[in-house]
Amino acid sequence: MTTSTRPEIDDVDRALIAGLVENGRATYAALAPQVGLSQAAVRARVQRLFEEDVITVTGRVDPSSLGLGVFTFAFLELSGQVDKFAAAVADIDAAVFIVITTGRFDLMVELRCTNHDHLLDSLDRLRELEDVRRLQTATALHYDKQDWTGVGRRDAVPSIQPSPASTRELDATDRRLLLELMSDGRASYATLAPLVELSQAAVRDRVLDMLADGIVSIQAHPVPEAMGIGGFAALAIKATGPVEPLVASLVDVPETCLVARTLGRFDATIEVWFEDHDHLADIVDRVRALSGAGTVDTIPYLRITHEAFEAGLTR
Repeated sequence: MTTSTRPEIDDVDRALIAGLVENGRATYAALAPQVGLSQAAVRARVQRLFEEDVITVTGRVDPSSLGLGVFTFAFLELSGQVDKFAAAVADIDAAVFIVITTGRFDLMVELRCTNHDHLLDSLDRLRELEDVRRLQTATALHYDKQDWTGVGRRDAVPSIQPSPASTRELDATDRRLLLELMSDGRASYATLAPLVELSQAAVRDRVLDMLADGIVSIQAHPVPEAMGIGGFAALAIKATGPVEPLVASLVDVPETCLVARTLGRFDATIEVWFEDHDHLADIVDRVRALSGAGTVDTIPYLRITHEAFEAGLTR
């Protein structure tokens, strides 16, 4: 996905987006009564929202626990034109999320790699690009929170994040289904069935079981305008003590969407939503005040230039 001038969003669109945030795999039949339109009209609107990059729906997993690959955040300081550099980064197969940022770093890139050799190769390709002044990385060890359903609600209660490693042993078919859902969280059972050579009913049972076990969650990611918020930011945190209690406190912050324990320059990397700059400053102050929190790098998102979660792990 590459961002551009956003289309106008009306109240019906916002209601559909809210329904998809609540349930990323909600059927058109389930969404239609919520907005008083036919299923055909709802299908057309939702497809337009996807085509115009207003919202994406992807499956979220804990790759380290499930052995699905290596996920790393790369933070870059640049000396040249950021847009041109971001376009070059998009050619790297493992770069699934690229956002132009402000503050200490000029660009943040999420890399999804099949293994550590793939990660090393991807980082080398980043370093070989012109205008790189500094590259720092944080590799995800575990995701303690991946939940965007509370965006726009300061009173949101964090959902329970089950430990997928203790619930199910994954086979090759499960892994293929997960990879497809990570690319398109709304992929139909009819689409998935021939990919794994099973019936639609068998695929449906497997996907529903993995959803129930917390192995994968289907998350909708709207643009800030669609949610009536000011934007998103990453906070990269160094701990002064044990990381686990700090991460537990970060999960409880209502504005956090993603909380990851990371290895490298930072001990925890999180994503937050905010209403305006004063709200973001308040969030940062609350994070700094948490027991065990050391330095906090604030990385507000200016513009997402690339979002292609089907890349990387399919190598």
